[in-house]
Amino acid sequence: MAFSGLLRILLLLILVVNVEAFTLSDLFLRKRCPKVQEECEFKERDICKKDKNCPGNMKCCVFGCGKKCLDLKEDICSLPKDTGPCLALFPRWWYDKKNDTCYNFDYGGCQGNNNNFQSKDLCLSVCSKKRESQGPQSFIFAKGHRGGLGVGWSNLGRLLSWWTRCRQNQLQSGGENTSHRGLVGQWLPAN
Repeated sequence: MAFSGLLRILLLLILVVNVEAFTLSDLFLRKRCPKVQEECEFKERDICKKDKNCPGNMKCCVFGCGKKCLDLKEDICSLPKDTGPCLALFPRWWYDKKNDTCYNFDYGGCQGNNNNFQSKDLCLSVCSKKRESQGPQSFIFAKGHRGGLGVGWSNLGRLLSWWTRCRQNQLQSGGENTSHRGLVGQWLPAN
């Protein structure tokens, strides 16, 4: 009788493993999202709600004032600068691993990659080789209304108003990509 109960459990476990297609290392060595403490004036649009909403082995993590799909095995500091396809101009910082420093760039407001920081201090704190030996860092977002990837306004009316003004200015300037910079807060190391 006990054998049939054990057989049922074993059969159920085999089915679950085949359906989910995970390995024993997934059970015992699960990767966790980075712990970043942020205070955002405006929350960004969530790209995902759960891990199952993310492609491949990516995890749904809180990152840059919203939930994003992150590849925890990927070194974000090695990624190239990526402005994204959108036309907004938000001042951001990206890390150049070759020169071990951060450079500013204008982020378009959507897509891009995770090598996209709101301040030079945060960029250097996360990526600089000089900081690698000091262990993981945690940060508090002091002021500002955007972070990470995407515009992500919490108020749709505000977004539409901003987009309308941006588009009107672009049309008045003959379609040129004019600079409409947003306010960006400072990242401070947590105590």
